[in-house]
Amino acid sequence: MSRIENFKQHLLETDILDPIGIHHEFSSGMHGRKLDFDRIETHSELYNEWIDITTDFITQEYPMQPKFLIGVANGTNRVSVDTANKLGGNIIGLDTEKDINDSKIIHLTKMAKIIIEKSNPEFVLVVEDVGSTGSNSVQVASESLLAGARQVEILNTWQRRAHLEKLLELGIPYKSIIKVELPTFEPIVCELSGYCSKDWQLIKHD
Repeated sequence: MSRIENFKQHLLETDILDPIGIHHEFSSGMHGRKLDFDRIETHSELYNEWIDITTDFITQEYPMQPKFLIGVANGTNRVSVDTANKLGGNIIGLDTEKDINDSKIIHLTKMAKIIIEKSNPEFVLVVEDVGSTGSNSVQVASESLLAGARQVEILNTWQRRAHLEKLLELGIPYKSIIKVELPTFEPIVCELSGYCSKDWQLIKHD
């Protein structure tokens, strides 16, 4: 069994996936069982495995190493910083933050934006935990390009759908460490034949 397969198994052995009978509304509006990586405690054995797997994947899959790793608030801000530290060299982890008026909107922090504007990096990598449509990471990628990054790509820990349409629409390249589809429904489809039709509890996006 590969290290990535082991990591996937370790994730599923925890309580990060919604149990039977519960599902969530995602920021994209779609419904599905949520993979909540926030439940992984920082510097726990599983968290350290996450950082190691991410570090190895970046080293192997990106011939041109990124200048910056950018987290997606709030889930992967810690991952971007810790992975950058693990990679060493001149790679720096940067943060993003949610809009104070609308949690579906994500911005570069003021400091991250200044750093990108001053350095005009050749390549930055946005690190996301779960890819559903790409609606969160595309915001970070777009702001990074506007700030002066010349090339931006997305790295998902877990890609839960066959294609991330928001990223495809804008032609933003992405890769994923784990690609395992989990049922994800448009709200009307969920009501007709998905989790809502089974009377599974729906937890609305906050």
